Amino acid sequence: MRKLFLASMLGVSATVVGAYGASTFSYIQQTEQQRILTEFERDGFVIAGRVEEGLEDNALNDALTALVTNYATSNNTRVVVIDQSGKSVITSHPEELALGEDFTNRPEIAAALTGNVATGERWSDTLQDQLVYVAVPVISGSTIYGAVRLSFSHDEIDAAVAAGTLFLWWIAAGSIALSVILSWYISGRVIRPLKLIEAQAEIMGAGDFTGRLVENKGAKEIRTLVHAFNGMAEKVESLMRQQRTFASDASHQLRTPLTALLLRLERARELVRTNPVGAEERLGAAEEEIQRLNSIVEGLLVIARADGGRVETGLVELSILARDRIEGWEPLCEEKGVKITLETPGAMVCSAILTAPEQVLDNYIDNALSHAPANSTVTVRLSTDGDKVVAEVLDEGPGLSPEDCERAFDRFWRADSTREGNGLGLAIVKHLVESSGGSVSLSPRLDDAGATRGLIARATFPRG
Repeated sequence: MRKLFLASMLGVSATVVGAYGASTFSYIQQTEQQRILTEFERDGFVIAGRVEEGLEDNALNDALTALVTNYATSNNTRVVVIDQSGKSVITSHPEELALGEDFTNRPEIAAALTGNVATGERWSDTLQDQLVYVAVPVISGSTIYGAVRLSFSHDEIDAAVAAGTLFLWWIAAGSIALSVILSWYISGRVIRPLKLIEAQAEIMGAGDFTGRLVENKGAKEIRTLVHAFNGMAEKVESLMRQQRTFASDASHQLRTPLTALLLRLERARELVRTNPVGAEERLGAAEEEIQRLNSIVEGLLVIARADGGRVETGLVELSILARDRIEGWEPLCEEKGVKITLETPGAMVCSAILTAPEQVLDNYIDNALSHAPANSTVTVRLSTDGDKVVAEVLDEGPGLSPEDCERAFDRFWRADSTREGNGLGLAIVKHLVESSGGSVSLSPRLDDAGATRGLIARATFPRG
C-alpha cells in the first residue's frame, strides 16, 4: 500500500513540477530575452550616439572602430555600423563582414534606416549558430545618417535562463523529497487534499500564481505539504513580479528628465508667436535636458557594468547643480502650487560619480513633490559634516514611519502600492551614493511639538 501510494505521490509531484516548471521556464525565457534585447538596444543607441558625428561628416576614424571592436569583444557581440547608403563602414569582425558590404537587403537594416528599431533572430550559415539581433537608427534631429546592428548568439539567452531557473529546480527537488517522506505516513484521507494541490498546480501552470491553498485543514503532514507548496508559489510569484519590474529600471530613471523636457517644449510652443526669444530660450533648455538624458543613460551603463567593481568618480559643484535642478523643477512646482527653495552656505564641491548628485536631487525632489500638499514648501538644503558634503530635501507632506524610512531604499519597495512607480528610484539612489563613497537616509521631519510634518531625505558625499 505504501509503495503504491508512494508511486501515486511521485506521479502527482511530477505533474505539479512539470506543469509549473514548463510555464515558469517559458515565462523566464521570454523575460530574459526581453531584458537582454533591451540592454543591447540601449547599448546600440549609445554606440549610435558616438558614431553619429563621424557618419554625418563622413569622418569615421580608428578611435570609433576601436570603440566598436572593444565593445563587441567585451560583450561577446558582433557590431556593424551602416551608412545612409546601406553599406558597412565599421565592423567588429571584418573577417566575417567585410567593409563596404551592402546591407540594404537585410530587413532589420532597412527598418533602422527608416528610423525604426528592429529586433529578431535568424540562423547563420556562416557561424552555424542561431543569432539574435538588434538594429537601431543613427539619427540626429529628423535626419537618419545610418544604422547600428548588434548580433549575438542565442546561447547568451539560454545561459541567462539557466541561471534564472536554477533555484526553481532546487525548490522543486525539495518539494518532491518532502512529498516522498510524507507519503509513508499519511493515509487514504489525504487523497482529496492532494487533488486540491494538483488542481492548484494546474492553475499555476496556466500562469496564475496568485492562488494559495488553505493551510489550517487536514492532518499535520498535509498542512506541512501545503505550507511548503504555498511558500514555493509565493517565492516564484515574487520572482516573476521582480523580473517584470526590473526591466523598467532605466525608464524609471528617464521619466523625470522626460517630464521636464515636455514642460519646456510646451512652454516653447506657447511662446513661439508671442515671444520668439523666450521660445528660443525654452528650446535651448530642452536641448540641455536631452543632453542630460544621454548623461543618465551613460550613468546607468556605468552602474550596470560596475556591479561591485571600482567606479570612476569626479568633482561636482553641488550648489550650482542644485540651483540648476531647482530651476528645472520650478514649472512643475508652480503647477502643483508648491514653493521650492535652496539653502546653501556657498560653494559645495563633492567627489562622486558624475551623474550621481543630479539623479539624487531629482529623485528626492520628485518624491517630495509627489507628497507635498498645495501651498507648502520643498527645501533643498546643502551643508557640510566633517569631511562630508550633505544634500537634504525637506518636504511638508505626510512623512514616513521610522520603519518605512529604513525599508524605503530596498529594491522594489513602495509605501503605497496604488501609486505609480516600481520602487526602484531610491534603490538606485542608494547604489549611486554608496558607489560614490557616501550614504543615504530618510527620517521624519518633526515640528516643535514632536509631531511629524514631513520627511527629510539625506545624502552625503565625500568632500572634494
